[in-house]
Amino acid sequence: MGVPRARPLRRNPLTIRQQIAELLRSAEYTAREISKILRIREREVYEHLPHVEKSLGSNSSIVSQPARCLNCGFVFKKRTRLTRPGRCPVCRSEHISDPVYKMPEKR
Repeated sequence: MGVPRARPLRRNPLTIRQQIAELLRSAEYTAREISKILRIREREVYEHLPHVEKSLGSNSSIVSQPARCLNCGFVFKKRTRLTRPGRCPVCRSEHISDPVYKMPEKR
């Protein structure tokens, strides 16, 4: 008996951005959850999100449930960037929930 062979990794025929788009069409996810599913860095997810949004065209975009300060409850409603805020402008706390992203179905 020899050493057991490692099973080869199956390559997904979709690009990372296409995989992110498919995930966001199916359910709501945070950038951290997407990074765990696709096995990429969270920062990489944030780099891909604007490009995924551009690929949707002008008639739709990524819908996000805004981040919220877990200390004072402030909601980042007017934030246009897709990244997570670093600090609450009201109480200066860094204890902030991650924004949740979803993509509308294709029509």
